[in-house]
Amino acid sequence: MDSTLRALAGIPGLYSLMAFLSARRVVIRGWSMSPTLAPGEHVLFDRIAYRLGPPGRGDVVLVRHPARPGLRLVKRLAALPGDAVVIADDRCWVNGLPWVAEAAPPDVGEPPGEPRILAADEYLLLGDALPFSTDSRQLGPVSRRSIQARAWMVYWPRRAMRNISGES
Repeated sequence: MDSTLRALAGIPGLYSLMAFLSARRVVIRGWSMSPTLAPGEHVLFDRIAYRLGPPGRGDVVLVRHPARPGLRLVKRLAALPGDAVVIADDRCWVNGLPWVAEAAPPDVGEPPGEPRILAADEYLLLGDALPFSTDSRQLGPVSRRSIQARAWMVYWPRRAMRNISGES
């Protein structure tokens, strides 16, 4: 099945059509992904993307809540399997650098304590607005099978329509 998807994805325009038809539609409810996503925005999530390739650092993803199976979270992938992570005082360091959603991390010094190396099937999720986010700092890392889709585009309200990029 994955090889068929890969072959079909190579046909110009067909991937976009398949992704649109299989997209998951989600309405953003909180401020945890601000300024990337705001409450009330409607987002399409691409459910095919991770059948064609692995999740990448910086991707905005739809993930099953680890403790509440019916609940879905929208977060950013901050760390991937094999990354060294330190979480302390509601802050996070990935591979020795402070994590922030913006491109330039603030100078907050060295991470306190020894890093935890994420296992082969562990991903660290963080909200872009850390003070308003329930994420891996409280819930722990998530498994690959919990990651359902990659954010593709905001489609409503019309004035806010835009693509969502992965790398932060």
